[in-house]
Amino acid sequence: MDETEILDNIDGRMHGPMPGFMAKFFGEPTCTHRDNRSEVQSVAPTPDSFLPWFSNFLSEKYGGDRASWHTFSNTVTANHEQSDLGTSLLLTMPPSPTPNAQTRWSHAQVIGQFYQDEGVGYQHGLVRLCQSAQQVFASQPTRLFLHGFYIRGSQMELWVFDRSGLYCSEVFDLQKDFDQFVFIMIGYGQMTDEQLGTLQRIKTDEEGSYITLENVANSNLAKLYLESQPIACREGLVGTGTTCYLARPSGSNRWNYVLKFKWRWARHRPEDELLRLAQEKCGRCAISLDHYEEIKSTAELRAGLRWGTHERFSSEQHADSRRRGVEGLRQPTGLADYTEKTDNYFQNRILTCVVTSPAGRPLETFRSLLELLQVFRDAVQCHRSLYREAEILHRDISAGNMIILDNQQGGAKGMLIDLDVAIHLGTELDRGLGITGTRPFMAIGVLKGHQNTCRHDLEAFFYVFLWTIITNRGDDPPEASRLRQWSRGTWDELAARKSGDMACDGFEEILGEFALEFHPLKPLAERFRGILFPLREGTIWIGTDTDAEAVDELYEQVICAFEEAILGLESHE
Repeated sequence: MDETEILDNIDGRMHGPMPGFMAKFFGEPTCTHRDNRSEVQSVAPTPDSFLPWFSNFLSEKYGGDRASWHTFSNTVTANHEQSDLGTSLLLTMPPSPTPNAQTRWSHAQVIGQFYQDEGVGYQHGLVRLCQSAQQVFASQPTRLFLHGFYIRGSQMELWVFDRSGLYCSEVFDLQKDFDQFVFIMIGYGQMTDEQLGTLQRIKTDEEGSYITLENVANSNLAKLYLESQPIACREGLVGTGTTCYLARPSGSNRWNYVLKFKWRWARHRPEDELLRLAQEKCGRCAISLDHYEEIKSTAELRAGLRWGTHERFSSEQHADSRRRGVEGLRQPTGLADYTEKTDNYFQNRILTCVVTSPAGRPLETFRSLLELLQVFRDAVQCHRSLYREAEILHRDISAGNMIILDNQQGGAKGMLIDLDVAIHLGTELDRGLGITGTRPFMAIGVLKGHQNTCRHDLEAFFYVFLWTIITNRGDDPPEASRLRQWSRGTWDELAARKSGDMACDGFEEILGEFALEFHPLKPLAERFRGILFPLREGTIWIGTDTDAEAVDELYEQVICAFEEAILGLESHE
């Protein structure tokens, strides 16, 4: 996570006195914690003695029974000079003597960032804390939320990260409020799993990790075992946090289901509505919805806290001026001194659990050129069925939303999944939907802010086709590939780049990136491009002819192009 992302993800600051924040997560301080201070030392540690004191104090208090604290110095060397990136502090459960790079994040329950020098850039240190949080969520994708704290000198803020954003307490001075600091540090280690933010629905027995589903129609799915590693996981702290696992019913050894956790925006239409409609109207062309439930919302997780508007970092010049004008000679301390209010408010997100079948293979696992073309042909046919029969427009055609089916009844090799951002035509087109899709695969017209159409989705299929070939079963295109630029820049910049790449000269360079194995697919790529981008008045046309006959003809041309290419490959086998 870089600094630009941090600016967009600060959700706010809890207003009111520090005890209000503490009571939400820690309960009320008791007099017993005053006694802990006298047991340790009579005065609080200074910033330069804080880390040794911290290690000694917590090792004495915890004893390694349930949890253990660890510190990791962060430094980088550039031009033979070392830069201090502070010290990361992690509370791990179960306790680990010396966690390695992997287990430190998979076992982390609380994160901290400490800087001895109070003058370190506030934003810089917060970015480091957020990077640690991102590592934890990447290793524990089903977390509900994560506790953290940020110390600069003796100034301390408590932070909480969830899928709607990050927020903090009022700043306090740990030397002046040492009893409170001791109470918090001990309190972290005494929290229950629920208070720490772990999802209680996932448990483990001798067969592995499983989830118990509530009110499930098929009793065989009441207890589903999950593969140890997700098959898909969306990176990032704030947002949907979409994570998918292969799943099997208890007593079965076949991983026939996919279980997806997703934090949907409360304002968006629940995915199950469109999945049921697709299943009813499209039959075998649609993925089967086997279970849907809503588990928790970020509004519930934050219940009891009072909110204002979002905060954003002020420009450095403006922030310095504001601090001088308003606060005189007082040194800046916490978030409030570096940010300004916006007009944006908290966005509630709801954790949903969706179980679907069949469980296919990822697109990049195609075993031959023939299979690849069959998958694309069938996925386009699936899209046409959704559009015609169910009046559903997918709006997020991507490599991750196409699967390969093995031994499927009816012979289909490819299918579309995930109707997360799909819309039902006629009921949702009148409201502003914004720019939607997966960045490398978004159509030029969508990038320009045009209303989504089926032609835009077909254009996205084309970009996925090129991406799959040029990445050649990898995650990203080669370093020098033009496709690298399809993920970078503003919407306008992306639209301009793709327009250039789809023009004759630009497209020749893209074809030049095809590895020898994929040379037989060059004619299909050129034909696909010609169908989508006909020349009009000397330039490529990116619009959509919405006439019903024109739409049918467009689908027929694309499907026919794939079928003829498939016949060509079959004749050479």
